[in-house]
Amino acid sequence: MKKALIISGFLLALSVSGCSTPQAAEPQAAAPAPAAQPDDAARRDADRNRDAQRDKDRDRERDQNRDAEHDRQAHNAPCPDGEHLYTDRDGKTGCVRN
Repeated sequence: MKKALIISGFLLALSVSGCSTPQAAEPQAAAPAPAAQPDDAARRDADRNRDAQRDKDRDRERDQNRDAEHDRQAHNAPCPDGEHLYTDRDGKTGCVRN
């Protein structure tokens, strides 16, 4: 029993000392950090401004097209007030009361 106690104490001390010693770190090649270009921020700002301007232009064109379509429908109404245009199954159009 003394022998088992001594062996178990030795194994316990060996395992604890093996976990507590610092292991040598593997040498790794350090990747150089990319150097920030001073004009990166300016380039990003210019990209944002260009994208914002493109969005504004697209919205303006969409609004103009919508307004033009609305005007075209309002001026091309062939029916008098109180009637609307109706197309039957044969493709004939005519005015019917609302």
